[in-house]
Order: sequence, then C-alpha cells, then structure tokens
Amino acid sequence: MFPKDAIPLIISSALVVFVLTVLAGLIGIPLIKKRTAAQPIRHNGPQSHQAKTGTPTFGGLFFLLPLVSLALILPWIRKELSQLSVMVLFVAVFGAIGLADDFVKVNVSRKGLSVKQKTVLIGFASLAAAVYFLWLAPHPPFILMPFSARLVEVTGAWKILYLLVLVPFLFYMSNSVNITDGVDGLLSSLMAIASLGLMAVGILLYSMIPGALAVVTLAASVAAGCLGFLVFNRYPAKIFMGDTGSQALGIAFTLMTLMAGVPYLALITGFVFFFEGFSVVLQVIYFKSTGGKRIFKMSPIHHHFELTGWSETKVVFTFSLVGLLFAALGFFAVSGPLWGGG
Repeated sequence: MFPKDAIPLIISSALVVFVLTVLAGLIGIPLIKKRTAAQPIRHNGPQSHQAKTGTPTFGGLFFLLPLVSLALILPWIRKELSQLSVMVLFVAVFGAIGLADDFVKVNVSRKGLSVKQKTVLIGFASLAAAVYFLWLAPHPPFILMPFSARLVEVTGAWKILYLLVLVPFLFYMSNSVNITDGVDGLLSSLMAIASLGLMAVGILLYSMIPGALAVVTLAASVAAGCLGFLVFNRYPAKIFMGDTGSQALGIAFTLMTLMAGVPYLALITGFVFFFEGFSVVLQVIYFKSTGGKRIFKMSPIHHHFELTGWSETKVVFTFSLVGLLFAALGFFAVSGPLWGGG
C-alpha cells in the first residue's frame, strides 16, 4: 500500500520544481538572449525550421537546477529518497555533457562536440550508471518479469551479462530522447506523459520493490519540470532546452525504469523515444545498403511527418496521443498480472 504520508511530499516537490522552472524561465530567457546564446539550426533539416534561427538555448537548466536542488534536500526529509539523489547525480552528469555540447555549438563550432567525443563521454557515463546500479546500490538489481508478478534478482555472472546489455541500452535511450527534441514542445510533452506513466507504475509497485518512492517522486518532479518548461517551449518556442536538457531527461527516464525493475518499459512507455532513435538507425542502414534510397523523407521520424505537410502542433498533438497510449499500455503490462493474481 502506498504510504499516504508521502503524498504531500511528492505533490509539494513537483509544485516546487514547476514553480522554480517557470521562474527560471522568466528570469533566464532575457539573460540568455543578452548573451546571444542561440541554438544553431540544422541546414539539412526542414526549411521551415530556419525561421527559428536566433532562438536561445540552454533552457534545460531551467528544470535541471530545481531538480538538483530538490535532490540535495529530500534525503534529509525522508531517507527513502537517497536513491533519488543518486539518480539525479547521473542526470546532472548527462546534463553537463549536453551543456558542453551546447556551449561548443554556440561559441565554437555549430557542430558541437565531435561524434567521438560525445560517444566516449556518454559511453563512460552510461558505464558508471550501470556499474552503480548493479554493484553499488543499496539494493540488489532485480527485474519484474514482464506479464508476470514475479521478481527476479540479478546475481553472480548474470550481472556481467546485464552490464553488457545496460551500457548500450542507457546510451541508446539517452540519445533517442535527445533526438526527439526537434519540434517545439515535443520532448517536453512526451516526457511529461511518460514520467507520469512511470509514476503510476511506481505507486502500483510500491509494496513490491525497493526504491519505489524515489521513482515516484522523481517521476512527478520530472513531469512538473517538463510542464513548467513547456510554458516557454510550446510552439512557437521562446527557448530550446538544448542537449543540456534532452540528454539529462533521457537518462532520467531510463534510470527510473531500471530502479523500478521494469527496464522494458523504456521501450513501451517510452515507445516514441525508442522509435525516434530507431528511425534514424533504419534510415542510415537502408540508405547505405541501397546506395542512397530513403525509407523516410527525413529522420528522425517527426521530420518525416513535417515534410509530408504536418504542422509542428499537429506533430506534437499526434505524437503525444501515441505517447499517452503507450504509457497506458506500459501500466497495464505491469498491472494486469498483479490484479489477475499472476
């Protein structure tokens, strides 16, 4: 049974993140504009996006700073939330990598960090997160088997095998979430929906899994931060979150699925994120194997729909509906066996 005394703390945490994100936007956007920290627009992207030239970036800091502040305070209020602080630590690390990439794009080269540099940095950060999760966390790693109510602890040599899966998994999902941020308000909307879906899962699994309260609290706070940022990022966007925010949100979402013992929900609840990344992989493989032919007009997939004539608002609305559908599917994939006594 989810503890009723934790509900005020979760709600107040989310409200604090929402309010601080909005305040940060109101104060920060004029300051960032003064420093001309504008996001470079892809020359090979949809031509309609060239009108966004001059839109400031680094907006991910608006919700990252409140999240980090919260992570420093909450464990002093409730010890169960110490794992929230660890998750936010990795969120901050991935955010810092994104911040470095944004800084280079704005001040040095529009290409940002090189592919090799980003691969090494995100790869090492993914490895560190996986090692912590498998060997250093206070609770042994476990998986709630899909379509079952059975918890399976990961032990012995299975940890090594799981590590070999987790590192590319964290790397892929973080980057897939990152490239989803290509239309005004898209990532903010989808992440709010996906986080609320994980929050519902965490509440349902509270009595079964350690760390559920940390997952529920972080999920609520991430959703609140995204909704607060959406005030400024909805079409037409006044600011972009940049890699600062998108890389951080990617690892936040994925780590919450791991902490809850349901990593497969990253592919169900986070289906849109997963397929955004997969559309790029498909496009590249097909392009190289066919000598220049394309499956999509442009990848990632949201650009394909833009080039078929969809407006940005239609893309966001439709993709959000799909995200909502898969968030519900993810919840029922976990809850069905529990209610059915499986």
